[in-house]
Amino acid sequence: MVSSVSKKYTKAMTSLLNEAQLAQSYKALKNISGALKIPKFQDILSSKDVSIEQKAALLSEISESNDAKLANLFYLLLKAKRIEIVPAIAEEIRKYLAAKSGKAEGTATASFDVATEDIKEISRVLSSKLNREIELSFVKTDASNFNGIKVEIEDLGVEVEINKDALKKSIIAHILNTKIF
Repeated sequence: MVSSVSKKYTKAMTSLLNEAQLAQSYKALKNISGALKIPKFQDILSSKDVSIEQKAALLSEISESNDAKLANLFYLLLKAKRIEIVPAIAEEIRKYLAAKSGKAEGTATASFDVATEDIKEISRVLSSKLNREIELSFVKTDASNFNGIKVEIEDLGVEVEINKDALKKSIIAHILNTKIF
């Protein structure tokens, strides 16, 4: 439900704003998304003692944006009691901007430390294979049952796992099957 509603707001924004304005709106919406995680902030937004205009002004201040269209969006969302979909709208705008720019973001996860150069190399190889600029961020996990690297690029629906043990077995099998003489 949230996704379909957020897509409607995103569609309206993408039709009204150019890419630069969308990028600024994305930053502003990310600021609001962060604030929405704070319980006291949620209490203020749900309070009947604070008017919609005051709430909209507070959201505009937190967003660090002076854009009237964005202020109107905040007012509409508050009036419709849908302010909780701001993170979903921000994510939809991020995906839209990524698709327009030919860029995609993903995560590389491993239970061991991976050098920054290795992450950049994986990004470079994936970029050439997928014909998109891929930017990976590294996340170290405590999953000791997986001995490898997992790369996920949600925007493109790509998930790659490189298991060290399976790779070693494959290399050994290849070497043993190679005819030397």
